[in-house]
Amino acid sequence: MGRTRPRQRAKARNSARLQRSASAIRNLLLLLLLVVIVGGLWLALDDRLYVYHADVVGTARVSPDEVFRASGLLGLHALWVRPAEVESRILAELPGLESARVACGVLDEKCTITVVERQPRVTWDEEGKLWWIDADGIIFAAPGTLAEGWLVQGPLPRDGDGRLDERVRVALSELWSVGADVSRLLYVPGRGLTFTDERGWRIILGQGPGMAERWRALEWLTADLKARGLTPQFVDVRFPDVPYYSLTNER
Repeated sequence: MGRTRPRQRAKARNSARLQRSASAIRNLLLLLLLVVIVGGLWLALDDRLYVYHADVVGTARVSPDEVFRASGLLGLHALWVRPAEVESRILAELPGLESARVACGVLDEKCTITVVERQPRVTWDEEGKLWWIDADGIIFAAPGTLAEGWLVQGPLPRDGDGRLDERVRVALSELWSVGADVSRLLYVPGRGLTFTDERGWRIILGQGPGMAERWRALEWLTADLKARGLTPQFVDVRFPDVPYYSLTNER
Protein backbone atom coordinates (compact mmCIF):
# COMPACT_ATOMS: atom_id res chain seq x y z
CA MET A 1 0.00 0.00 0.00
CA GLY A 2 2.90 2.30 0.83
CA ARG A 3 4.47 1.71 -2.59
CA THR A 4 1.24 2.41 -4.49
CA ARG A 5 0.90 6.05 -3.44
CA PRO A 6 4.33 7.19 -4.69
CA ARG A 7 3.65 5.53 -8.04
CA GLN A 8 0.31 7.31 -8.30
CA ARG A 9 1.89 10.65 -7.45
CA ALA A 10 4.60 10.07 -10.11
CA LYS A 11 1.99 9.22 -12.71
CA ALA A 12 0.06 12.36 -11.82
CA ARG A 13 3.19 14.49 -12.17
CA ASN A 14 3.99 12.90 -15.56
CA SER A 15 0.45 13.47 -16.75
CA ALA A 16 0.62 17.12 -15.71
CA ARG A 17 3.94 17.58 -17.52
CA LEU A 18 2.51 15.99 -20.67
CA GLN A 19 -0.50 18.27 -20.53
CA ARG A 20 1.73 21.33 -20.12
CA SER A 21 3.95 20.18 -23.03
CA ALA A 22 0.93 19.55 -25.24
CA SER A 23 -0.44 22.97 -24.35
CA ALA A 24 2.91 24.62 -25.12
CA ILE A 25 3.14 22.84 -28.49
CA ARG A 26 -0.42 23.81 -29.28
CA ASN A 27 0.30 27.45 -28.44
CA LEU A 28 3.48 27.37 -30.54
CA LEU A 29 1.62 25.93 -33.52
CA LEU A 30 -1.06 28.58 -33.17
CA LEU A 31 1.64 31.25 -33.06
CA LEU A 32 3.31 29.85 -36.16
CA LEU A 33 -0.05 29.71 -37.94
CA LEU A 34 -0.68 33.33 -36.99
CA VAL A 35 2.76 34.33 -38.32
CA VAL A 36 2.07 32.51 -41.59
CA ILE A 37 -1.33 34.17 -41.97
CA VAL A 38 0.06 37.63 -41.23
CA GLY A 39 3.01 37.03 -43.57
CA GLY A 40 0.70 35.81 -46.32
CA LEU A 41 -1.52 38.85 -45.96
CA TRP A 42 1.53 41.11 -46.08
CA LEU A 43 2.84 39.42 -49.22
CA ALA A 44 -0.55 39.63 -50.89
CA LEU A 45 -1.56 43.15 -49.87
CA ASP A 46 1.65 45.17 -49.63
CA ASP A 47 1.63 47.45 -52.66
CA ARG A 48 5.43 47.66 -52.58
CA LEU A 49 5.63 44.07 -53.84
CA TYR A 50 3.80 44.81 -57.11
CA VAL A 51 5.74 45.90 -60.18
CA TYR A 52 4.79 49.31 -61.56
CA HIS A 53 8.13 50.32 -63.05
CA ALA A 54 11.35 48.77 -64.35
CA ASP A 55 14.76 50.20 -65.09
CA VAL A 56 15.40 49.56 -68.79
CA VAL A 57 19.05 49.51 -69.85
CA GLY A 58 20.56 49.34 -73.33
CA THR A 59 17.95 51.08 -75.49
CA ALA A 60 18.85 53.53 -78.24
CA ARG A 61 16.21 53.34 -80.99
CA VAL A 62 13.56 51.45 -78.97
CA SER A 63 12.02 53.44 -76.13
CA PRO A 64 12.20 52.13 -72.53
CA ASP A 65 8.41 52.48 -72.28
CA GLU A 66 7.97 50.13 -75.26
CA VAL A 67 10.18 47.54 -73.60
CA PHE A 68 8.32 47.78 -70.28
CA ARG A 69 4.92 47.49 -71.97
CA ALA A 70 6.09 44.45 -73.94
CA SER A 71 7.34 42.79 -70.74
CA GLY A 72 3.84 42.48 -69.25
CA LEU A 73 5.28 43.23 -65.80
CA LEU A 74 2.92 46.10 -65.00
CA GLY A 75 0.86 45.21 -61.93
CA LEU A 76 2.46 41.78 -61.53
CA HIS A 77 3.39 40.58 -58.04
CA ALA A 78 7.16 40.23 -57.57
CA LEU A 79 6.77 36.59 -56.49
CA TRP A 80 5.00 35.70 -59.75
CA VAL A 81 7.66 37.13 -62.06
CA ARG A 82 9.20 34.42 -64.24
CA PRO A 83 12.22 36.07 -65.91
CA ALA A 84 12.54 33.54 -68.76
CA GLU A 85 8.87 34.00 -69.72
CA VAL A 86 9.16 37.79 -69.55
CA GLU A 87 12.30 37.74 -71.72
CA SER A 88 10.60 35.57 -74.35
CA ARG A 89 7.57 37.88 -74.36
CA ILE A 90 9.73 40.97 -74.90
CA LEU A 91 11.63 39.42 -77.81
CA ALA A 92 8.41 38.21 -79.43
CA GLU A 93 6.84 41.67 -79.17
CA LEU A 94 9.94 43.62 -80.22
CA PRO A 95 11.87 41.84 -83.01
CA GLY A 96 14.25 44.80 -83.15
CA LEU A 97 15.84 43.46 -79.96
CA GLU A 98 18.52 40.81 -80.16
CA SER A 99 18.41 39.82 -76.49
CA ALA A 100 16.68 40.70 -73.21
CA ARG A 101 17.63 39.94 -69.61
CA VAL A 102 15.18 40.42 -66.72
CA ALA A 103 16.18 40.57 -63.05
CA CYS A 104 13.69 41.28 -60.25
CA GLY A 105 14.08 41.42 -56.46
CA VAL A 106 12.55 38.57 -54.47
CA LEU A 107 10.79 40.68 -51.86
CA ASP A 108 10.50 44.04 -53.58
CA GLU A 109 9.17 45.44 -56.83
CA LYS A 110 12.52 46.55 -58.25
CA CYS A 111 13.11 45.10 -61.72
CA THR A 112 15.82 45.73 -64.28
CA ILE A 113 15.47 44.87 -67.97
CA THR A 114 18.72 44.84 -69.94
CA VAL A 115 18.37 44.67 -73.71
CA VAL A 116 20.64 44.53 -76.76
CA GLU A 117 19.23 46.07 -79.92
CA ARG A 118 19.75 44.59 -83.36
CA GLN A 119 22.04 46.59 -85.62
CA PRO A 120 20.31 47.23 -88.97
CA ARG A 121 22.45 47.22 -92.10
CA VAL A 122 19.80 47.78 -94.75
CA THR A 123 16.63 49.84 -95.04
CA TRP A 124 14.04 48.17 -97.28
CA ASP A 125 11.31 50.29 -98.85
CA GLU A 126 8.35 48.03 -99.60
CA GLU A 127 5.79 50.25 -101.34
CA GLY A 128 6.41 53.06 -98.86
CA LYS A 129 6.60 50.82 -95.78
CA LEU A 130 10.10 50.97 -94.32
CA TRP A 131 11.82 47.97 -92.76
CA TRP A 132 15.22 47.51 -91.20
CA ILE A 133 17.16 44.29 -91.76
CA ASP A 134 20.18 43.12 -89.78
CA ALA A 135 23.05 40.84 -90.82
CA ASP A 136 21.03 37.74 -89.83
CA GLY A 137 18.12 38.68 -92.07
CA ILE A 138 15.80 39.66 -89.21
CA ILE A 139 13.17 42.12 -90.45
CA PHE A 140 11.71 44.76 -88.13
CA ALA A 141 9.81 48.02 -88.52
CA ALA A 142 11.94 51.10 -89.17
CA PRO A 143 11.11 54.64 -88.02
CA GLY A 144 13.14 56.01 -90.95
CA THR A 145 16.08 55.39 -93.25
CA LEU A 146 19.55 54.74 -91.88
CA ALA A 147 22.12 57.50 -91.85
CA GLU A 148 24.62 54.85 -92.91
CA GLY A 149 23.59 51.76 -94.82
CA TRP A 150 21.92 50.78 -98.04
CA LEU A 151 18.40 51.42 -99.22
CA VAL A 152 16.69 48.64 -101.17
CA GLN A 153 13.36 49.20 -102.92
CA GLY A 154 10.90 46.62 -104.17
CA PRO A 155 8.81 43.72 -102.86
CA LEU A 156 10.40 42.27 -99.73
CA PRO A 157 11.09 38.52 -100.16
CA ARG A 158 10.56 36.62 -96.91
CA ASP A 159 11.20 32.99 -96.03
CA GLY A 160 8.87 30.73 -94.05
CA ASP A 161 10.11 32.18 -90.74
CA GLY A 162 9.49 35.76 -91.79
CA ARG A 163 13.18 36.53 -92.36
CA LEU A 164 14.75 37.96 -95.48
CA ASP A 165 15.07 35.35 -98.22
CA GLU A 166 18.44 33.65 -97.72
CA ARG A 167 19.58 34.22 -101.31
CA VAL A 168 19.04 37.96 -100.98
CA ARG A 169 20.60 38.07 -97.51
CA VAL A 170 23.74 36.32 -98.77
CA ALA A 171 23.94 38.62 -101.79
CA LEU A 172 23.72 41.75 -99.63
CA SER A 173 26.23 40.38 -97.12
CA GLU A 174 28.76 39.58 -99.84
CA LEU A 175 28.27 42.96 -101.50
CA TRP A 176 28.90 44.60 -98.14
CA SER A 177 32.06 42.51 -97.65
CA VAL A 178 33.58 43.49 -101.01
CA GLY A 179 32.96 47.17 -100.27
CA ALA A 180 30.60 47.71 -103.18
CA ASP A 181 30.05 51.41 -103.81
CA VAL A 182 26.28 51.18 -103.89
CA SER A 183 23.85 53.12 -101.74
CA ARG A 184 20.53 52.42 -103.46
CA LEU A 185 19.42 49.07 -104.87
CA LEU A 186 16.28 47.75 -106.51
CA TYR A 187 15.01 44.21 -105.96
CA VAL A 188 13.24 42.60 -108.92
CA PRO A 189 11.68 39.15 -108.38
CA GLY A 190 13.30 36.62 -110.70
CA ARG A 191 16.35 38.81 -111.29
CA GLY A 192 17.47 39.76 -107.84
CA LEU A 193 19.34 42.95 -107.00
CA THR A 194 19.85 45.70 -109.56
CA PHE A 195 21.05 49.29 -109.41
CA THR A 196 21.80 52.27 -111.62
CA ASP A 197 25.41 53.46 -111.48
CA GLU A 198 26.77 57.01 -111.66
CA ARG A 199 26.87 56.82 -115.49
CA GLY A 200 23.20 55.90 -115.65
CA TRP A 201 23.93 52.29 -116.62
CA ARG A 202 21.49 49.74 -115.28
CA ILE A 203 23.33 46.88 -113.58
CA ILE A 204 21.77 43.47 -112.86
CA LEU A 205 23.62 41.71 -110.03
CA GLY A 206 21.26 38.84 -109.24
CA GLN A 207 21.11 37.09 -105.88
CA GLY A 208 22.67 34.23 -103.95
CA PRO A 209 26.36 33.48 -103.31
CA GLY A 210 29.12 34.48 -105.70
CA MET A 211 28.56 38.22 -105.48
CA ALA A 212 32.30 38.92 -105.19
CA GLU A 213 32.88 37.24 -108.56
CA ARG A 214 29.97 39.17 -110.07
CA TRP A 215 31.37 42.44 -108.78
CA ARG A 216 34.81 41.73 -110.24
CA ALA A 217 33.18 40.84 -113.58
CA LEU A 218 31.25 44.12 -113.42
CA GLU A 219 34.40 46.16 -112.77
CA TRP A 220 36.19 44.49 -115.68
CA LEU A 221 33.29 44.82 -118.11
CA THR A 222 32.46 48.44 -117.28
CA ALA A 223 36.13 49.41 -117.63
CA ASP A 224 36.22 47.72 -121.04
CA LEU A 225 33.01 49.42 -122.19
CA LYS A 226 34.23 52.79 -120.99
CA ALA A 227 37.58 52.33 -122.79
CA ARG A 228 35.72 51.58 -126.03
CA GLY A 229 33.36 54.51 -125.59
CA LEU A 230 30.27 52.29 -125.43
CA THR A 231 27.12 53.12 -123.49
CA PRO A 232 25.04 50.02 -122.74
CA GLN A 233 21.37 49.97 -121.92
CA PHE A 234 22.13 47.42 -119.21
CA VAL A 235 24.89 45.17 -117.91
CA ASP A 236 24.01 41.70 -116.58
CA VAL A 237 26.61 39.94 -114.41
CA ARG A 238 24.38 37.30 -112.83
CA PHE A 239 26.60 34.72 -114.54
CA PRO A 240 30.09 36.18 -114.03
CA ASP A 241 31.79 33.76 -116.41
CA VAL A 242 29.66 35.09 -119.26
CA PRO A 243 28.68 38.70 -118.39
CA TYR A 244 26.28 40.25 -120.84
CA TYR A 245 25.38 43.74 -122.00
CA SER A 246 23.22 45.32 -124.67
CA LEU A 247 23.61 48.62 -126.49
CA THR A 248 20.07 48.59 -127.87
CA ASN A 249 17.72 46.41 -125.86
CA GLU A 250 16.38 47.24 -122.43
CA ARG A 251 15.87 44.44 -119.97
